[in-house]
Amino acid sequence: MATSVIEICNNALNDLGEEAIASLSDNTKAARLCNQRWPAVRDAVLRAHPWNCALAQAELAASASAPGWRYARAFPLPTDCLRVLAVCSGGADARAWEVQAGCIHCDEAGPLQVQYVRRIDDPRLFDPLLCEALTARLSATLAYPVTASTSLAQSFWSAYADKLREARGVDAREAAPMPAPAPTSWLAAKMGG
Repeated sequence: MATSVIEICNNALNDLGEEAIASLSDNTKAARLCNQRWPAVRDAVLRAHPWNCALAQAELAASASAPGWRYARAFPLPTDCLRVLAVCSGGADARAWEVQAGCIHCDEAGPLQVQYVRRIDDPRLFDPLLCEALTARLSATLAYPVTASTSLAQSFWSAYADKLREARGVDAREAAPMPAPAPTSWLAAKMGG
């Protein structure tokens, strides 16, 4: 588990054969690149999977202004929301919804209960495999600007995909399996039930 953003950046730089940095504000190309790329890399990796360490829940009230068309209500998302996973209203899954411009648009009366992936700024809260996935993606992102090698960049993108796959597998086993959906009446009739 990483204790700081600098540690994750230095792991990525070390993978690329670069010198470590002391701060994101160092006057070096590596520090400037890490400072520039870190927020987007962090958010992309967090969005890529419903990491247990990044899950959050919230209850949302409807906005005073409705969407222009298609749905009756808009529910503003929490500012730390990176990806909506589930939307419920009155204890049941919302029938139809979509995320647009920082709001959930739907026809539910609300309030909505949402489960979402949140932005985490403190690396001490990251799962160790999330840290490895972050390091791998940052290495892949920095590989070409730092080394000018497309083959090295491609190699790091493959390594990132492998790390993400491993982390997803382990992370997914830390929760009860999702129940199978109830059969529809058509399926129940077809199956003789």
